[in-house]
Amino acid sequence: MGKKQLQNLNSTNFISSIFLLLYFSIGFVPNWEAVDRIAPQWLVMSGINFLSLLYFIFYRDSIGKSLTMTLKSPLSITYIGFIFWAVGSIIYAINPTEVLVNLSRQINVLLMYIAMTVLLFSIKNRTRFISWIISLILAVETYAVLNQALEMINTSGSIISGDLKGITANRNITAFSLAIKIPFVLFLIHLAKRNSYKLGLGFILCLAFVCLSMIESRASFVAILLIILAYTILYIFIYLHVNKKINQLFKIAYVILPLIIAIFINQTYLSSKGTDAISRAATISVSTNDGSVNQRLRYYEDVLTQMISKPFLGVGLGNWKLKSIDYDSKDIIGYVVPYHAHSDFIQLGAELGIIGFILYLGIFIYAIYHVYYLIRYTNIEYNEKVFLFLLLTALGVYSIDANLNFPIARPQVLVVWALIMGLITLYYQKHKNQISFIRKNSILNTIFLVISLLIVIPGIYLSNQIYKSLKGQMFLLQDFNSNQFNIPLTQIDNFVPEIPNITVTTIPINSVKARYYLNAKKYDKALSLVNSGTKANPFLYYSEILKSQIYREMGRLDSAKVYAKKAFFGLPNNALHASTYINLVNLTRDKKALEDAFETLTFKDDINNWKNYLIIASGLYPPGDKKLIDRAKKAVKLFPLNPEFQSLYRQIAVGVAEVNIASEYSTKGLEFFNEQDFINAAIQFEKALEVNPLDYTHFENAATANYMTGNVEKALNQINVVINDLNPLNGKCEYIKALIFIRMGDPIGACPLLATSRDSGFGQAEATFNQYCR
Repeated sequence: MGKKQLQNLNSTNFISSIFLLLYFSIGFVPNWEAVDRIAPQWLVMSGINFLSLLYFIFYRDSIGKSLTMTLKSPLSITYIGFIFWAVGSIIYAINPTEVLVNLSRQINVLLMYIAMTVLLFSIKNRTRFISWIISLILAVETYAVLNQALEMINTSGSIISGDLKGITANRNITAFSLAIKIPFVLFLIHLAKRNSYKLGLGFILCLAFVCLSMIESRASFVAILLIILAYTILYIFIYLHVNKKINQLFKIAYVILPLIIAIFINQTYLSSKGTDAISRAATISVSTNDGSVNQRLRYYEDVLTQMISKPFLGVGLGNWKLKSIDYDSKDIIGYVVPYHAHSDFIQLGAELGIIGFILYLGIFIYAIYHVYYLIRYTNIEYNEKVFLFLLLTALGVYSIDANLNFPIARPQVLVVWALIMGLITLYYQKHKNQISFIRKNSILNTIFLVISLLIVIPGIYLSNQIYKSLKGQMFLLQDFNSNQFNIPLTQIDNFVPEIPNITVTTIPINSVKARYYLNAKKYDKALSLVNSGTKANPFLYYSEILKSQIYREMGRLDSAKVYAKKAFFGLPNNALHASTYINLVNLTRDKKALEDAFETLTFKDDINNWKNYLIIASGLYPPGDKKLIDRAKKAVKLFPLNPEFQSLYRQIAVGVAEVNIASEYSTKGLEFFNEQDFINAAIQFEKALEVNPLDYTHFENAATANYMTGNVEKALNQINVVINDLNPLNGKCEYIKALIFIRMGDPIGACPLLATSRDSGFGQAEATFNQYCR
């Protein structure tokens, strides 16, 4: 920049540029010891919004008209209406505290959008400035991903795509943070006259595609396809309606060639390191056989069901993470809850009702309409129309993310979204100002600045409280997950602030604190905390299971069982809930409760639940109960390789006493067998199988003893019972039958049996097979 240009750079342009750079830096804020980096990022956003408002107040004359134009835009009015509607949800929300937490974030994004729009009015050559800054940020983010991938290769020789996070918290955020910036690079390529610029920008684009191929986020592959289609349509349109030179079509190669090179690098080098983009892209489908697709469809169905059942009010802003547990209770494992619906639009519909949904959707509809209007009906400069079209493409990338993930909760991507919305608003309002002059409205500006300042100051406090909480939750959740109590009881009450009242995993914080008082046997304090925990999240039932544990330690088994029952039927796929309730049923000898729990206990065919049920039921039902025998037989079929179920089946069918008596006969039989008294051995083994006809070992032993005495017909009948009815799939029974056939003079008939025995892993069959069958 020359001396003359420096002299022309006014303070407003410079300060606006600095503020925009501060907003763009939000994505680089690390976690600062918090369990999730979004907490410090929201705090930083609050601080920058506060500084922006102060700047607007002190320079209200110079930015007055820009602020008025921004506030009067249809997009801004719709956005503000959405915020006001969200405020009302505190009245009916399941957890009003969560409304405050999420409301502070939504207001922050609104203020960031308004601030960015006003600041952009002051920026000279804004399209180039913004595009260069975004492209440089993309280069930095790309470097972070590539550096991480190189470290993986140097350490283990392979790349784990799920761990490629770059500067963000997970790979999906990283993927869309890269993808949404690509249209800005393409705009610079469109503007560039020098081949060196095009080459450098194409290199950044190629590396971004390489990173996306390694991250393997399928949703981002859809976004790349959108970008390519949009860029192709753009230049086809330019060729047909603006400049009919054939070289316009060749410019499509600016996006195609970097993609082809990236795919080539992925297939020739990276696929051997564990990241195969082509194979990953081939799994994109809408089939319900795909686990990820099936899960999302289930979430969408739950959200739409909620919208239909409560079309006007919903469950409260930020409260879907709680209500979703109720819908998905039978599929939740442990305490891993759905948390997000993986579609910001319909999730807001479930939280704020149809009006909230329409208002939020209206923000996007206005943005699309404004771009269409500006391109179709105005005479703004040609390159600015190209810029607007690529902004719309970037908004399309965000919309894909918003319909498959949850960018509304991630400042990293929201900064770029606010920038896109701000640029669209700026262009539309500037054009509107040319048609009908918009005057500065000092009263409107003053009201906005005063109200915003009154909101943003407590908002900073709230963001700081949330940040402190997420720092403390790092240790609370470590203790919770490892079942330890490392935080001293004297510190636990004030270890985290009161807001929020649930952890990032939706566990009530007061219930987490109650663990420590339960461990210290301070039951009254623990119960008090647990009761408030139930109000914070009534669907997770961790508070109820903790209350059950408290009452059990107090010796109040009936009360313990009542709360364990609530927890079990509320979240039945939780191993802690199931084991706690079933053990209390056993302690109270409640056969009816056991029967009532059976279907819920076994609907997922969990091996531990089946085992616990059969163990407890075998002690509550008399031997030979037909219904219990049928259930035990079903369990044996479900888990054929688990010998415990065979044992339980025998105990249920013949009784523990009979099993023990048969075992005594079998022991005596083995003693005779070892003394080579095969006749008495056979007698004892036959007594054992008469008492317990379900244990295949008794038949095998009897058949072996009779074989040794030469009573092969009897031996054959006994071993056939094992093969036909009780086959343990261990190969031994086939081996014994083969030996019987050989003694009967039929070695050819023995060969298939020996082959089966050998293939089943019975070691002695190999030598016999080689002797008679080769």
